[in-house]
Amino acid sequence: MTDSMKKEFTLRVSQANPISMITILYEIALIYLEDAKDAYNKKDRKEFSHAIHRAQDTIRQLQASLNTKYEPAPALMKLYVYIHRILAQAITYFDTAYLEDPEKILGRLRDAYIQLEKTGNWESVMVNTQVVYAGYTYGKNSMVDSFSTGSSNRGFLA
Repeated sequence: MTDSMKKEFTLRVSQANPISMITILYEIALIYLEDAKDAYNKKDRKEFSHAIHRAQDTIRQLQASLNTKYEPAPALMKLYVYIHRILAQAITYFDTAYLEDPEKILGRLRDAYIQLEKTGNWESVMVNTQVVYAGYTYGKNSMVDSFSTGSSNRGFLA
């Protein structure tokens, strides 16, 4: 994951609602799996393993966010455990073939959550964050981000 992607995800998280937070986690996991493929193509076992471990960490975060008292959380938990196990096999055997199922599953779940985002009107998880306006304003080919500083008290309130 590049630094610019990290900045983009940071910005998205600051503006995200509970559903889009899950979508972001799916996207992050998929990017780490792509990083693993890139490392595999370079024959870099260490980076391959690191990328998959980061994807597994993201899966663990998804597991921690589940409330297993409600559907479809138990089914999602089983999927996450399966994905975690398959990713461990990818590391053990240094083989990208093991990444196919996790990518398909995570991609479908991401798409489902994107559709779910469109059905409701949820509030942001974080409050008192900067408002970000982005657009083509000062040049034909350059993107400019503007930040509104409404308050010096930003982020989570304790």
